[in-house]
Amino acid sequence: MPPLIDPMLKQGRSRSGPAGALAFFVAGLVIGLGLVSNLGAQFIVGLIILAVLCLGLLMLARLAENTRNRVTAGEASYRAFFDHAVDGIFRTTPDGHYLAVNQALADIYGYHNPDALIAGLTDIGAQLYVEHGRREEFRALMQANDMVTNFVSEIHHRAGHRIWISENARAVRDWSGELLCYEGTVEDVTEKFEQDRALRVALRQAEIANKMKAAFLAAMSHELKTPLNAVLGFSEIIRDEILGPVGQDAYRDYAGDIHKSGSRLLAIINDVLDVSRLEGGLLTIDARPENVLDLAEQAIRLARGITQDQRRIEVDVPGDMPSLLVDPRRISQALGNLIANAVKFTPEAGEVRLAVARSADGGVLLTVSDTGIGMAPETIAAALEPFRQVDGSLARRFEGTGLGLSISKALAELHGGSLSVQSAVGEGTTVTIALPPTRICAGPGMARVA
Repeated sequence: MPPLIDPMLKQGRSRSGPAGALAFFVAGLVIGLGLVSNLGAQFIVGLIILAVLCLGLLMLARLAENTRNRVTAGEASYRAFFDHAVDGIFRTTPDGHYLAVNQALADIYGYHNPDALIAGLTDIGAQLYVEHGRREEFRALMQANDMVTNFVSEIHHRAGHRIWISENARAVRDWSGELLCYEGTVEDVTEKFEQDRALRVALRQAEIANKMKAAFLAAMSHELKTPLNAVLGFSEIIRDEILGPVGQDAYRDYAGDIHKSGSRLLAIINDVLDVSRLEGGLLTIDARPENVLDLAEQAIRLARGITQDQRRIEVDVPGDMPSLLVDPRRISQALGNLIANAVKFTPEAGEVRLAVARSADGGVLLTVSDTGIGMAPETIAAALEPFRQVDGSLARRFEGTGLGLSISKALAELHGGSLSVQSAVGEGTTVTIALPPTRICAGPGMARVA
């Protein structure tokens, strides 16, 4: 290490004048120059003290510079983390104004940059949250705990749609405990929230389906036991010749009842099998040109077989109606179910009508209407679902599995069409199957007079 004091001049002009000079070095640098006079040792001591003070100042200056460098490096590191974090980071005033945000938060909310977000969202409570009062809930949690975790909310995205976010934040206070601001992070949890919600809906639907199937099975126990008891009872009468030798007129009546009950059982089984095939996507259609009046006649025969009711069904088909490219068995089944329902819920003095007309888009409308008891509009959606019955008491009073309407809807959709229902209690029901223009054959279908 170089000497602290290095003589530079040793000669002087007089006894009282300068006799020489001393240079003061620290780490090889000249930090001062002192003159040595004839005042002797006291002057030398003063110069040494001055040199020590200078050395201390230099050390403090270097310490301050090192501290500034470390602070600058720390700030740069924090800024890099702030700017490039995956999650959104924010600092807000307690009353809901952004003080600082990072690019990730701007991206989540749909803004180009942090400045645009701060300028655009000037009132978090009024502008950001979908649910009114959500910001007040956030502040209440902050006041109670000085922090919030996993604060999930639905917010308005700048593009106009809604997203879900999760916030984690803490309160920042000064040395006296006074609240300065809130700071925290934001994560876009829209996808996770939607997945969770879809799972909850699926579980709820599964629970409803299980309840519906349980109710359906309970109804089926009645629907199956009634005709089975008739089959067994009447067959025992015939077998044991309780009414006398076989050949009596009563036996023919009983045989007719057995056939009726057997047909009803077969219809129930076919309905259940059709629902199963429709739900499994196993039922297909075999489309071919078919005259509309032929479809109407087949549907009426099917309905009469289901209801055992021979009342007149009004049919309204224009003479120039083209043939339809459909599966005649399935369309007749769909219409037959609708006519059977109309007959079942319409008094003898009421009217049941099947009307066919062209739709505005060039397709065809197959409409079954009645003047029966009708149903409340809010129950229509349930009536269209399989294994659902609008009213259990009505089902028992009028009999039936409650599958006909849902089967008709599914068969219409298999043809690329749709089924809609309009009804009101006490005013009757109108059910329309709308088929697309692709189901119309070129040229008239040679409609005949029924």
